[in-house]
Amino acid sequence: MRETDAHDYWQEQGSDYFRELSTFGAIPDEAVLRMFEKGRVISLEAGERLYEVGERSEAFYIVLSGKMNSWMPRKDGGWTLARCHEPGDDMGFVPMISLSDRPATARAEEDSILLEISSVHFLDLNQSEPEVFGLMLLNLVRGMARTIITMASMLAEQDTQLHKVYPKAPKPGLKQAPHSV
Repeated sequence: MRETDAHDYWQEQGSDYFRELSTFGAIPDEAVLRMFEKGRVISLEAGERLYEVGERSEAFYIVLSGKMNSWMPRKDGGWTLARCHEPGDDMGFVPMISLSDRPATARAEEDSILLEISSVHFLDLNQSEPEVFGLMLLNLVRGMARTIITMASMLAEQDTQLHKVYPKAPKPGLKQAPHSV
């Protein structure tokens, strides 16, 4: 892993490139460039590790180019590919926000470039540029929502024991059982 000059990378890609990345959606170019200046642009070679299970979550990452994979440990000692991250995806945001250690190991599937945003930088963004912070947070939450929907769909397909399967959707207007208090 090595640090890349943020300004050089910005100039090489051009601002139009970053507008297409989902995490930066609707954020003004100048604000994205400030994130680059305050953050850290890092390059990883294919197979290189970004972080490991159990490490402290003091930053999250935005994939700028390449592909990254998150691997979750299994109880039997093996590993499961939990998520593939492509340009525009965030990595490590949920454990950072939840103040949890990293639940997965992240490795580059191919040569990749990421923007690291520390928790301190994220807090500073909230305090100094609340409108930009709000847009970024909305974009990050959208990404989380898409991931949750994908995971729920995968669980429904793979494990019918976790989901009651109906031959057809329940009829509208049926009364629900009363909730106990």
